Amino acid sequence: MVGERLLRARDAADLSLRALAEKVGVSQTTISKYEKEQATPDSTMLLKLSRALGVKTEFFFRTEKFVLENKEYRKRAISSVQLRAIESKILDEVERRFELESLFPNPPSSKFEVPTGLPLKINYMYEIDAFADKVREIWSIGSDPISDLSDVSEEHGIRVFMIDESADNQFDGLAATVNGHQIIVVSKDWSGDRQRFTLSHELGHLMLEGRLVPKLDEEKASDRFAGAFLLPEKAVKKVLGDKRKTIEIAELGLIKEEYGISMQGVFIRANQTKIISYEYSSSLWKLFKKQGWDKNEPGKPYPSENIHVFKRLILKALALEYIGESKAAELLGMSVKKFHKFRMTGK
Repeated sequence: MVGERLLRARDAADLSLRALAEKVGVSQTTISKYEKEQATPDSTMLLKLSRALGVKTEFFFRTEKFVLENKEYRKRAISSVQLRAIESKILDEVERRFELESLFPNPPSSKFEVPTGLPLKINYMYEIDAFADKVREIWSIGSDPISDLSDVSEEHGIRVFMIDESADNQFDGLAATVNGHQIIVVSKDWSGDRQRFTLSHELGHLMLEGRLVPKLDEEKASDRFAGAFLLPEKAVKKVLGDKRKTIEIAELGLIKEEYGISMQGVFIRANQTKIISYEYSSSLWKLFKKQGWDKNEPGKPYPSENIHVFKRLILKALALEYIGESKAAELLGMSVKKFHKFRMTGK
Protein backbone atom coordinates (compact mmCIF):
# COMPACT_ATOMS: atom_id res chain seq x y z
CA MET A 1 0.00 0.00 0.00
CA VAL A 2 2.82 2.45 0.84
CA GLY A 3 4.39 1.89 -2.57
CA GLU A 4 1.21 2.60 -4.51
CA ARG A 5 0.55 5.75 -2.52
CA LEU A 6 4.15 6.91 -2.87
CA LEU A 7 3.86 6.62 -6.65
CA ARG A 8 0.62 8.58 -6.62
CA ALA A 9 2.09 11.35 -4.45
CA ARG A 10 5.13 11.56 -6.72
CA ASP A 11 2.86 11.85 -9.77
CA ALA A 12 0.84 14.58 -8.05
CA ALA A 13 4.04 16.49 -7.25
CA ASP A 14 5.25 15.96 -10.84
CA LEU A 15 8.62 14.63 -9.65
CA SER A 16 10.76 12.06 -11.42
CA LEU A 17 12.33 9.17 -9.51
CA ARG A 18 15.67 10.98 -9.69
CA ALA A 19 14.24 14.31 -8.45
CA LEU A 20 12.52 12.73 -5.45
CA ALA A 21 15.61 10.65 -4.64
CA GLU A 22 17.76 13.79 -4.58
CA LYS A 23 15.28 15.55 -2.28
CA VAL A 24 15.38 12.78 0.33
CA GLY A 25 19.02 11.73 -0.09
CA VAL A 26 18.74 8.21 -1.49
CA SER A 27 19.25 6.60 -4.90
CA GLN A 28 16.46 6.50 -7.47
CA THR A 29 16.74 2.69 -7.29
CA THR A 30 15.74 2.87 -3.64
CA ILE A 31 12.68 5.00 -4.47
CA SER A 32 11.78 2.54 -7.22
CA LYS A 33 11.99 -0.34 -4.73
CA TYR A 34 9.71 1.53 -2.32
CA GLU A 35 7.14 2.03 -5.07
CA LYS A 36 7.31 -1.62 -6.15
CA GLU A 37 6.95 -2.78 -2.50
CA GLN A 38 10.39 -4.42 -2.72
CA ALA A 39 11.56 -2.37 0.26
CA THR A 40 9.82 -0.46 3.04
CA PRO A 41 10.85 3.04 4.11
CA ASP A 42 11.41 3.45 7.86
CA SER A 43 9.70 6.17 9.90
CA THR A 44 12.53 8.68 9.33
CA MET A 45 12.39 8.15 5.57
CA LEU A 46 8.59 8.40 5.55
CA LEU A 47 8.87 11.78 7.23
CA LYS A 48 11.39 12.92 4.59
CA LEU A 49 9.17 11.63 1.79
CA SER A 50 6.08 13.33 3.20
CA ARG A 51 7.92 16.67 3.42
CA ALA A 52 9.36 16.34 -0.08
CA LEU A 53 5.95 15.44 -1.55
CA GLY A 54 3.87 17.90 0.46
CA VAL A 55 1.66 15.26 2.11
CA LYS A 56 1.02 14.15 5.68
CA THR A 57 2.65 10.87 6.77
CA GLU A 58 -0.89 9.58 7.39
CA PHE A 59 -1.40 9.72 3.61
CA PHE A 60 0.77 6.61 3.18
CA PHE A 61 -1.44 4.51 5.46
CA ARG A 62 -4.97 5.20 4.24
CA THR A 63 -6.53 1.84 3.48
CA GLU A 64 -9.73 2.40 1.49
CA LYS A 65 -9.15 2.26 -2.26
CA PHE A 66 -10.78 4.80 -4.57
CA VAL A 67 -10.72 4.64 -8.35
CA LEU A 68 -11.81 7.27 -10.89
CA GLU A 69 -14.24 5.59 -13.29
CA ASN A 70 -16.28 6.79 -16.28
CA LYS A 71 -13.90 9.72 -16.67
CA GLU A 72 -15.01 12.60 -18.90
CA TYR A 73 -12.36 15.22 -19.63
CA ARG A 74 -13.15 18.24 -21.70
CA LYS A 75 -11.39 17.63 -24.99
CA ARG A 76 -8.06 19.46 -24.76
CA ALA A 77 -4.47 18.57 -25.68
CA ILE A 78 -3.10 17.15 -22.45
CA SER A 79 -0.23 14.71 -21.90
CA SER A 80 -0.54 11.34 -20.17
CA VAL A 81 2.05 12.47 -17.60
CA GLN A 82 -0.01 15.54 -16.77
CA LEU A 83 -3.18 13.44 -16.56
CA ARG A 84 -1.55 11.12 -14.00
CA ALA A 85 -0.51 14.10 -11.90
CA ILE A 86 -4.00 15.62 -12.07
CA GLU A 87 -5.71 12.33 -11.22
CA SER A 88 -3.38 11.85 -8.24
CA LYS A 89 -4.37 15.26 -6.90
CA ILE A 90 -8.03 14.45 -7.42
CA LEU A 91 -7.82 11.11 -5.63
CA ASP A 92 -6.19 12.76 -2.62
CA GLU A 93 -9.09 15.23 -2.39
CA VAL A 94 -11.62 12.41 -2.91
CA GLU A 95 -10.11 10.29 -0.14
CA ARG A 96 -10.25 13.12 2.38
CA ARG A 97 -13.88 13.87 1.48
CA PHE A 98 -15.11 10.28 1.75
CA GLU A 99 -13.04 9.61 4.86
CA LEU A 100 -14.89 12.51 6.46
CA GLU A 101 -18.30 11.34 5.27
CA SER A 102 -17.66 7.85 6.66
CA LEU A 103 -17.48 9.30 10.20
CA PHE A 104 -21.18 10.20 10.21
CA PRO A 105 -23.73 7.52 11.29
CA ASN A 106 -25.99 8.55 8.38
CA PRO A 107 -24.66 9.70 4.98
CA PRO A 108 -24.39 13.52 5.12
CA SER A 109 -24.63 13.86 1.33
CA SER A 110 -27.13 12.42 -1.12
CA LYS A 111 -26.33 10.43 -4.27
CA PHE A 112 -26.73 12.04 -7.68
CA GLU A 113 -29.53 10.85 -9.92
CA VAL A 114 -30.49 12.27 -13.31
CA PRO A 115 -33.93 13.86 -12.80
CA THR A 116 -36.94 12.10 -14.23
CA GLY A 117 -39.21 14.02 -16.57
CA LEU A 118 -36.48 15.26 -18.93
CA PRO A 119 -36.93 14.87 -22.73
CA LEU A 120 -35.62 11.50 -23.86
CA LYS A 121 -34.32 12.69 -27.25
CA ILE A 122 -32.57 15.85 -28.40
CA ASN A 123 -32.79 16.16 -32.19
CA TYR A 124 -31.55 19.72 -32.66
CA MET A 125 -29.06 21.90 -30.80
CA TYR A 126 -31.63 24.62 -30.06
CA GLU A 127 -33.75 22.09 -28.12
CA ILE A 128 -31.06 22.05 -25.43
CA ASP A 129 -32.24 25.48 -24.23
CA ALA A 130 -35.63 24.08 -23.19
CA PHE A 131 -33.87 21.02 -21.79
CA ALA A 132 -31.69 23.21 -19.54
CA ASP A 133 -34.80 25.17 -18.49
CA LYS A 134 -36.43 21.88 -17.47
CA VAL A 135 -33.44 20.96 -15.28
CA ARG A 136 -33.71 24.37 -13.60
CA GLU A 137 -37.44 23.84 -13.09
CA ILE A 138 -37.00 20.38 -11.54
CA TRP A 139 -34.24 21.73 -9.28
CA SER A 140 -36.45 24.73 -8.32
CA ILE A 141 -33.97 27.32 -9.58
CA GLY A 142 -36.26 29.28 -11.91
CA SER A 143 -34.52 31.69 -14.28
CA ASP A 144 -32.72 33.76 -11.64
CA PRO A 145 -28.90 33.94 -11.42
CA ILE A 146 -27.30 30.98 -9.65
CA SER A 147 -25.17 32.56 -6.94
CA ASP A 148 -23.19 29.46 -5.94
CA LEU A 149 -23.24 26.73 -8.57
CA SER A 150 -21.00 24.35 -6.62
CA ASP A 151 -23.42 24.37 -3.68
CA VAL A 152 -26.38 23.73 -6.01
CA SER A 153 -24.49 20.77 -7.49
CA GLU A 154 -23.67 19.43 -4.02
CA GLU A 155 -27.32 19.72 -2.97
CA HIS A 156 -28.18 17.31 -5.78
CA GLY A 157 -25.53 14.72 -4.96
CA ILE A 158 -22.60 15.84 -7.11
CA ARG A 159 -19.39 16.16 -5.10
CA VAL A 160 -17.44 19.17 -6.37
CA PHE A 161 -13.68 19.29 -5.94
CA MET A 162 -11.11 21.98 -6.64
CA ILE A 163 -7.47 21.19 -7.31
CA ASP A 164 -4.40 23.39 -7.68
CA GLU A 165 -3.88 23.29 -11.43
CA SER A 166 -2.50 26.29 -13.27
CA ALA A 167 -4.92 28.14 -15.53
CA ASP A 168 -2.16 28.02 -18.18
CA ASN A 169 -2.37 24.23 -18.39
CA GLN A 170 -4.71 22.39 -20.73
CA PHE A 171 -6.82 20.71 -18.02
CA ASP A 172 -10.35 22.02 -18.47
CA GLY A 173 -12.43 20.01 -16.03
CA LEU A 174 -13.35 16.42 -15.33
CA ALA A 175 -16.46 14.45 -14.41
CA ALA A 176 -16.15 10.91 -13.06
CA THR A 177 -17.67 8.39 -10.68
CA VAL A 178 -15.87 7.24 -7.54
CA ASN A 179 -17.28 4.17 -5.80
CA GLY A 180 -20.66 4.93 -7.33
CA HIS A 181 -20.62 8.64 -6.48
CA GLN A 182 -20.59 11.39 -9.11
CA ILE A 183 -17.83 13.99 -8.91
CA ILE A 184 -16.89 17.10 -10.92
CA VAL A 185 -13.44 18.68 -10.67
CA VAL A 186 -12.32 22.21 -11.52
CA SER A 187 -9.19 24.24 -10.75
CA LYS A 188 -8.81 26.74 -7.91
CA ASP A 189 -6.71 28.97 -10.17
CA TRP A 190 -9.41 29.72 -12.73
CA SER A 191 -11.70 32.73 -12.73
CA GLY A 192 -15.15 32.10 -11.32
CA ASP A 193 -16.92 32.34 -14.67
CA ARG A 194 -14.62 29.67 -16.14
CA GLN A 195 -15.18 27.43 -13.11
CA ARG A 196 -18.94 27.85 -13.45
CA PHE A 197 -18.94 27.15 -17.18
CA THR A 198 -16.90 23.99 -16.64
CA LEU A 199 -19.22 22.82 -13.85
CA SER A 200 -22.22 23.45 -16.10
CA HIS A 201 -20.52 21.79 -19.08
CA GLU A 202 -19.81 18.62 -17.09
CA LEU A 203 -23.36 18.72 -15.73
CA GLY A 204 -24.48 18.85 -19.36
CA HIS A 205 -22.60 15.63 -20.08
CA LEU A 206 -24.41 13.93 -17.19
CA MET A 207 -27.86 15.19 -18.11
CA LEU A 208 -27.58 14.71 -21.90
CA GLU A 209 -26.03 11.23 -21.85
CA GLY A 210 -27.90 8.88 -24.20
CA ARG A 211 -30.31 11.62 -25.38
CA LEU A 212 -28.45 13.16 -28.33
CA VAL A 213 -29.08 11.95 -31.88
CA PRO A 214 -25.84 10.80 -33.60
CA LYS A 215 -25.46 13.98 -35.71
CA LEU A 216 -25.05 16.16 -32.58
CA ASP A 217 -21.56 16.60 -31.14
CA GLU A 218 -21.62 15.92 -27.39
CA GLU A 219 -18.98 18.53 -26.54
CA LYS A 220 -20.80 21.28 -28.43
CA ALA A 221 -24.10 20.13 -26.94
CA SER A 222 -22.63 20.30 -23.42
CA ASP A 223 -21.33 23.81 -24.17
CA ARG A 224 -24.83 24.82 -25.30
CA PHE A 225 -26.29 23.33 -22.12
CA ALA A 226 -23.75 25.22 -19.98
CA GLY A 227 -24.63 28.56 -21.56
CA ALA A 228 -28.38 27.93 -21.36
CA PHE A 229 -28.17 26.69 -17.77
CA LEU A 230 -26.21 29.75 -16.60
CA LEU A 231 -28.13 32.28 -18.71
CA PRO A 232 -31.58 30.99 -19.77
CA GLU A 233 -33.38 32.52 -22.75
CA LYS A 234 -35.95 34.15 -20.43
CA ALA A 235 -33.14 35.82 -18.46
CA VAL A 236 -31.10 37.02 -21.43
CA LYS A 237 -34.20 38.53 -23.04
CA LYS A 238 -35.10 40.18 -19.74
CA VAL A 239 -31.77 42.02 -19.58
CA LEU A 240 -31.22 42.66 -23.32
CA GLY A 241 -34.70 42.70 -24.84
CA ASP A 242 -36.03 40.65 -27.75
CA LYS A 243 -33.99 42.31 -30.49
CA ARG A 244 -30.76 44.33 -30.51
CA LYS A 245 -28.53 45.66 -33.26
CA THR A 246 -25.61 46.34 -30.91
CA ILE A 247 -24.59 45.68 -27.29
CA GLU A 248 -22.28 47.86 -25.21
CA ILE A 249 -19.11 46.18 -23.90
CA ALA A 250 -19.85 47.53 -20.40
CA GLU A 251 -23.33 46.00 -20.70
CA LEU A 252 -21.80 42.58 -21.29
CA GLY A 253 -19.67 43.13 -18.17
CA LEU A 254 -22.68 43.93 -16.00
CA ILE A 255 -24.53 40.80 -17.15
CA LYS A 256 -21.39 38.76 -16.46
CA GLU A 257 -21.28 40.21 -12.96
CA GLU A 258 -24.93 39.31 -12.35
CA TYR A 259 -25.12 35.84 -13.91
CA GLY A 260 -21.56 34.54 -13.57
CA ILE A 261 -21.05 33.78 -17.25
CA SER A 262 -18.26 35.28 -19.36
CA MET A 263 -18.85 38.31 -21.56
CA GLN A 264 -18.23 36.07 -24.56
CA GLY A 265 -20.80 33.65 -23.18
CA VAL A 266 -23.34 36.49 -22.95
CA PHE A 267 -23.10 37.53 -26.60
CA ILE A 268 -23.04 33.89 -27.72
CA ARG A 269 -26.31 33.38 -25.80
CA ALA A 270 -27.68 36.59 -27.34
CA ASN A 271 -26.98 35.11 -30.77
CA GLN A 272 -28.35 31.66 -29.90
CA THR A 273 -31.61 33.22 -28.70
CA LYS A 274 -31.81 35.40 -31.86
CA ILE A 275 -31.49 38.70 -30.00
CA ILE A 276 -28.49 39.67 -32.15
CA SER A 277 -27.48 38.48 -35.60
CA TYR A 278 -24.78 35.93 -36.31
CA GLU A 279 -22.86 38.64 -38.19
CA TYR A 280 -22.85 40.99 -35.19
CA SER A 281 -21.89 38.15 -32.85
CA SER A 282 -18.97 37.33 -35.18
CA SER A 283 -17.85 40.97 -35.16
CA LEU A 284 -17.84 40.95 -31.34
CA TRP A 285 -15.79 37.77 -31.38
CA LYS A 286 -13.24 39.38 -33.74
CA LEU A 287 -13.06 42.43 -31.47
CA PHE A 288 -12.44 40.25 -28.41
CA LYS A 289 -9.68 38.37 -30.26
CA LYS A 290 -8.05 41.60 -31.44
CA GLN A 291 -8.07 43.14 -27.95
CA GLY A 292 -6.90 39.93 -26.25
CA TRP A 293 -10.20 39.79 -24.37
CA ASP A 294 -10.76 36.18 -25.46
CA LYS A 295 -8.16 35.31 -22.79
CA ASN A 296 -8.50 38.19 -20.31
CA GLU A 297 -11.81 39.99 -20.44
CA PRO A 298 -11.97 43.69 -19.49
CA GLY A 299 -13.25 44.66 -16.06
CA LYS A 300 -12.90 42.85 -12.76
CA PRO A 301 -12.82 39.03 -12.81
CA TYR A 302 -15.83 37.09 -11.56
CA PRO A 303 -15.17 35.72 -8.03
CA SER A 304 -14.05 32.11 -7.63
CA GLU A 305 -16.59 29.50 -6.58
CA ASN A 306 -16.56 28.65 -2.88
CA ILE A 307 -17.16 25.03 -1.94
CA HIS A 308 -18.70 25.35 1.50
CA VAL A 309 -19.96 21.78 2.01
CA PHE A 310 -16.63 20.14 2.84
CA LYS A 311 -15.67 22.81 5.38
CA ARG A 312 -19.13 22.68 6.95
CA LEU A 313 -18.90 18.90 7.30
CA ILE A 314 -15.50 19.17 8.98
CA LEU A 315 -16.76 21.75 11.48
CA LYS A 316 -19.88 19.68 12.13
CA ALA A 317 -17.79 16.54 12.73
CA LEU A 318 -15.59 18.54 15.09
CA ALA A 319 -18.59 19.93 17.01
CA LEU A 320 -20.08 16.43 17.32
CA GLU A 321 -16.68 15.14 18.52
CA TYR A 322 -16.33 12.65 15.66
CA ILE A 323 -12.85 14.12 15.08
CA GLY A 324 -10.36 16.27 16.98
CA GLU A 325 -8.77 19.54 15.96
CA SER A 326 -5.62 17.92 14.54
CA LYS A 327 -7.68 15.58 12.31
CA ALA A 328 -9.83 18.49 11.17
CA ALA A 329 -6.69 20.44 10.27
CA GLU A 330 -5.32 17.46 8.35
CA LEU A 331 -8.53 17.07 6.34
CA LEU A 332 -8.39 20.74 5.38
CA GLY A 333 -4.68 20.55 4.55
CA MET A 334 -3.87 23.15 7.22
CA SER A 335 -1.50 23.36 10.13
CA VAL A 336 -3.20 23.08 13.53
CA LYS A 337 -2.28 26.72 14.22
CA LYS A 338 -3.87 27.89 10.96
CA PHE A 339 -6.96 25.76 11.56
CA HIS A 340 -7.37 27.18 15.06
CA LYS A 341 -7.46 30.66 13.53
CA PHE A 342 -9.97 29.42 10.94
CA ARG A 343 -12.23 28.13 13.74
CA MET A 344 -12.23 31.55 15.37
CA THR A 345 -12.48 33.78 12.29
CA GLY A 346 -13.67 31.63 9.38
CA LYS A 347 -10.57 32.73 7.45
